[in-house]
Amino acid sequence: MKNTILITGGNGFIGRALTDKLLQEGYNVRIVTRRTPKQQPANPAVTLVQTDYNDVKSLEKALSGCVGVFHLAAAIFGFNRADFEQANVIATQNVVSAVNNTPEIKTFVHVSSLAASGFASDKDHPRTEDMEPKPVSDYGITKLGGEKAVKTLCPGVKWTIIRPPIVYGKNDSGVSKIALWVKRGLMVNTSGNGYFSFVHVSDLVEALWQAFIRPETDKETYFITEEVVYSWDYFITQMARAMNCHKPFMPSAPKWMMRLAAWVYEVAARVTGAQPALNYDKVTEATIPGHWICSGKKWQTLTGQKFTPLAEGLKKSF
Repeated sequence: MKNTILITGGNGFIGRALTDKLLQEGYNVRIVTRRTPKQQPANPAVTLVQTDYNDVKSLEKALSGCVGVFHLAAAIFGFNRADFEQANVIATQNVVSAVNNTPEIKTFVHVSSLAASGFASDKDHPRTEDMEPKPVSDYGITKLGGEKAVKTLCPGVKWTIIRPPIVYGKNDSGVSKIALWVKRGLMVNTSGNGYFSFVHVSDLVEALWQAFIRPETDKETYFITEEVVYSWDYFITQMARAMNCHKPFMPSAPKWMMRLAAWVYEVAARVTGAQPALNYDKVTEATIPGHWICSGKKWQTLTGQKFTPLAEGLKKSF
């Protein structure tokens, strides 16, 4: 009989890729959804289960019969700190409580974010795991809160925290939006002279799998990225080349204009119920006087994993 692994956030971009990986490795996959599924997936090895993240008993029921958990569910956008707190801290605390009450669960892999650590002031000194976290946004602060919750898991549960930087790949939810603006030939440069770390979704999923199966990752935190950092200009240039189009015109926008745009997007989102493409929290991250970069050396030293260079990853994704 195959073992079953539960994924929160399994219907998202990373979750779908992770599901495929777990199926390849011979596991059944149980995906938590907030809404009652209209129908189950065609693959009988994948099951959708409706669960309330505010109800520990509901989570315990979803966990029954599983041997491990990948916790991906999170809020990337929100209207205020409370929105992020509910999704990234309280929900994680409830998942952890449910796991602590479910003896069958032996392994827990938590997907956090570079934002939980903060930015680097110097492009030659990326963030490392031993640095004191200094998040600057509500998203980052609450992702760090989620990490703290994970560290309260029972001693019998092996846990690992994974902090990816910008994750990209075919049909992703973030970089694909940038690709649309690149195709249109015009986009605002919100990042100035900043440098960034990236990871292709296939590399991230392999790292998640390795974190799950390797005993030496117990109670450890890792950045998952290639060691090269990239300027925003290089990223956009390679994006344009990958799509065989011209590099877009990229005027810079002052912070006040970005805040105004964020306000417009948030108002529209409240009316339509759609996720805002930009909000105040993302403006805070975009306008920091530094670089969103991290070092993957700790992970690469442990595993020897090779990472997809950005230009190559963009070509196969866009």
